[in-house]
Amino acid sequence: MTLKELLTQVGFDEILPHLKKREPEHLDSIYAYREAYDILRNMEPAKDFEGKIYAEWHGGEWEGEEKWISVGPMHDSSWEEDLAKEIIVADDIHLTDAEIAMYCLWEITYWGFSPAERQETWRQKFGPKTLTNPYEVALDRLEESIWRHQTPRRFRSRGRQGERCVRIEFPIKWNFDRKNRSKRKREFRQDKRKEYLRKMAKRENLVRMLSTEGSSFGRSDVEFLLNVQYGRQCDYRSVTPNVDTRLDYIIESMTRYQQLDLSRYNSAVIFLQYPLGKPLDELSLALFKQAIREWLGYTDIRFGSIGVETKASDVNVTLLLNKRLEK
Repeated sequence: MTLKELLTQVGFDEILPHLKKREPEHLDSIYAYREAYDILRNMEPAKDFEGKIYAEWHGGEWEGEEKWISVGPMHDSSWEEDLAKEIIVADDIHLTDAEIAMYCLWEITYWGFSPAERQETWRQKFGPKTLTNPYEVALDRLEESIWRHQTPRRFRSRGRQGERCVRIEFPIKWNFDRKNRSKRKREFRQDKRKEYLRKMAKRENLVRMLSTEGSSFGRSDVEFLLNVQYGRQCDYRSVTPNVDTRLDYIIESMTRYQQLDLSRYNSAVIFLQYPLGKPLDELSLALFKQAIREWLGYTDIRFGSIGVETKASDVNVTLLLNKRLEK
């Protein structure tokens, strides 16, 4: 049986209990697994591709080491190729089809919950970076200064694209205890500064995304996000071929396939991106806003939207839950 055949036979609601058991600390992102499942269900497997997915035991070789079930390989190929692979289950593994499907779904989403996210993850980790955000620029200057002035010259080098590299010398000499008090204080201040700049860089990028040209939001509408006490971002996609139920799909992701502690926040920003060729009708949008207001129960909720040029019919929704400082 191939992965495509397995996912065709097993529904997501059958996988859900096993997924919750495996991810008890991440029930706030179960909706993303549902989206990935539906993407795979709607995707055609690669033609004339031969491969195998093995489900087998690993570990237990050392005293006290627990054994675990490994399913793979699924990181070395595209989702279309993974769907065409035959699943081989070891004789000493006794799992239901729903459990095997859960392991496969968990493994295939290791680098992202969609092929686009997978590519973006790799680009962020290994691709070239262009710095336009002032907080990112400040962070880069700080890291450059630390690299230049606190890393011994013999360990410093530049990569092909000018990136900073630090050579590790073996055997590693751990000398943390030899640092005097002033150096430890300096490192503490630098770590705090880097943490602040990373946080502000993310917030600035959010503000720019929400107020980009063509958006119904202006920068003044969302600039308050730079100064919220704390927040949470969730990104949803309407993985459904039915254009009329796109927003219903997202509401279901929020309310049925996600567990959030809404009491931790007191305001929200909801930003919709829809294809210009298949816009949202006014009735569906009004019902969506009403459902959001009833679900969140906040008095401070802001809606924005933008039409984008795309061949896809999906609607993408960004939800920003925020804890605003009391005035």
